[in-house]
Parts: sequence; C-alpha cells; structure tokens
Amino acid sequence: MTVELWTSAAFHEEATVWVAEQLGPLGVRLSGESAHPHTRPWSTAVRYGSTAGPVWFKANGTGTAHEPALLRLLGERVPRLVPEVLAVSLDRGWSLTRDAGPVLREALDADESWTAWEGIARAYAAAQVELSGARDDVLAAGVPEVSPASLPELVRGLLAELSGRPTDRGGLDAEQADRLRSGLPRFDDWCDRLASAAVPDSVQHDDLHSGNVCWGGSVASARVIDWGDASWGTPLATLLTTTRSLAFHAGVAEDAPQVLRVRDAYLEPFTAYADRDELLRLVGPACGTGHVGRALSWRAALQDAPASTEADMEYPVRAWLLELLDVLAVPAG
Repeated sequence: MTVELWTSAAFHEEATVWVAEQLGPLGVRLSGESAHPHTRPWSTAVRYGSTAGPVWFKANGTGTAHEPALLRLLGERVPRLVPEVLAVSLDRGWSLTRDAGPVLREALDADESWTAWEGIARAYAAAQVELSGARDDVLAAGVPEVSPASLPELVRGLLAELSGRPTDRGGLDAEQADRLRSGLPRFDDWCDRLASAAVPDSVQHDDLHSGNVCWGGSVASARVIDWGDASWGTPLATLLTTTRSLAFHAGVAEDAPQVLRVRDAYLEPFTAYADRDELLRLVGPACGTGHVGRALSWRAALQDAPASTEADMEYPVRAWLLELLDVLAVPAG
C-alpha cells in the first residue's frame, strides 16, 4: 500500500538521500529538520531545510505519476507559473522544488485575496494561452487528454464502468445510469460547441484553488503547485473548481460580484480568440464537461488506494457524475 510505504522510515531515508544528492551539485546542503505535512493515496510531500532555504520533495502514485514530467515542462516553458524545479526522477515519480512561500489560503484571508486572485487568474490564463501549442510535449509527459474531442467517449466509459458496479461500491443505480444516458446528447452538444470554438485546448490544472497557490507576497511571485490532476483539454474548465472554491471559502454565492471579477480576469487573455460574450457562452459547457474531468482525476488518484478509502471519501467519482446529472437537468439559458 502506497501510504504505508511513504510513511515508512526506509522510504524517508531513501528520499532524504536522493534530495541530498540532487542538491549537492548546486552547492546546497540539507540543514535542520524535515517535515512531512501530509500523505495521501495519490502523493506525499516532505519539506526539507537547506542552506539555500526550504525545498520540497514530492512522490506521486500511479495515477498522478505524470506530475514530475509536467512540472519540468512547465518550468522550462512558463517558469513564472511554477516553483523552481530543482530535480525530477521520472521513473519513480519524484520531484524536488524550491519553496515558493505559504499557500494563499494561509497567507491571506479570503476577503483580502480578491485582488490577488484577479491577478493570479489572469497570469494563469496567459500561461495556458502560451502552452496551447505544446500538446505533443504535454501528452508525451503522460498527461491525460480530457478534451472536447475525447470527452464523449470518456463519459461513456465511466458510465459503463459505474453502471456495472454495485452502489455500495460507488456504482450508479439503474435510474441514475438511465438519466445520465439520456443526458448524453446534451453533453455531446457541449463538446461540439467547445471543439468548434476558437479557444485552443491547453493544460488545465483542474484543482486551482487557494490551497494550491503559493503566495510570495505579490502576483508576480505567486506560483501554482500540485499538478497531479492536470489534463489536456479546454482551458475554461478551470473555472469549475476555482470559482466554486473561491465562493465557498469566502462564504459568498458563486455569482457574487467578486467571484465574477475573478472569472472575467481569467477570461481576459482568451479575448485574443473570442469576444467576451462568446467566452461567457462557453463557460457553461466547459464547466459542465469539467465534471467528467473531475471524476476522471479522482478515478486516477485513487487507483492505488484500498476500496475503503474511496468509501470514506463518499465515492467522489460517482459524486461528480451525479453532479453532472444535476447540471444536465438545468434548462438551457
């Protein structure tokens, strides 16, 4: 079991030796104590003190094993977006990065972070535009494609998988499966609209919230972390998680003015491809299809976990498909 391995003394010793070996050629030595703040079925992270400041070691499980390769690619293409990448071990799913400061959720209260979020969202979107031509390299890094072109097949695969699984193991019952099946034409229409739009596909973080942004004191120094859920697809699906999380932590509605300002700041770089009204019309289909992306990312993340873990988390793959059912039931506006 991955969690048992990652919490073992032997693994910690192996990781520490590797980190020291990577820092050596940089003229940096480990110093002080390490901290192991969290271990999940999909990844674990260790913070080390060094003579050049804190560094972070991360190990990824099978379902998120693409993260080190993607992180290295992002560090080369858009270094302003991610912490400095010091080393990766692709065969082991390991990475080593320089500390980029506390996460935004700890650095700023939700009510104080709106202006910061407008800048972060705009900068992240600009990086997505820049990465839109990197499809081959991104997919070669192992990042899954969850694009408008591939989503119709992907959602049908998930439907077949979950409709054949008992409900007490995270499956769909017959009524849920039938409802989802009947909603597939509308889902396909969303995909067609996104595929025919001028906005290009790109890297999509898929879990961009205040716990995954390091705040160095300014938008220019902010860095996005935790790319294990990332996929290649419509960039606008980012808004599903981001706006929902912002609203939740601030205790406001998802259509509150401050949330919409972040949304609009995010959309600004994409006005090179479509006007604002057209972009707003694409947000609904992008977030609708994004539910399948979230289901797939949970499916990948939990593939090394025992069945009890998915049960303890109330079966997130099914939960996202049930949310999709609710969205499909909303009349088109």
